[in-house]
Amino acid sequence: MLFHNNFYLCTRTLKEKVMKTTKEYTSWETIQNLYPDRFVLLENPEFDSMQGLKGGIFLYKNKSRKKVFQKDMELKPRHATILYTGGIRGDRVNENVLIL
Repeated sequence: MLFHNNFYLCTRTLKEKVMKTTKEYTSWETIQNLYPDRFVLLENPEFDSMQGLKGGIFLYKNKSRKKVFQKDMELKPRHATILYTGGIRGDRVNENVLIL
């Protein structure tokens, strides 16, 4: 069991390193599957005709929105967006919550 967990972590880390270094377009669905419930920084986001996100170039992810904003200020991409890959929790549905 421990070997399986270590293998999974190594595989996931390898995927993250590959995504960070390749600078290739990644679909929004793939990003949501790889990084559930995280804030992500995307460069050159692409939108469809209904203004839905199609994907972009993955730059960074973290649970903390503040850390993602800090990375955005550090990297200074020309066109970027920060999005949350998860949904809004049930106890926050009635509040005025804006996730950028």
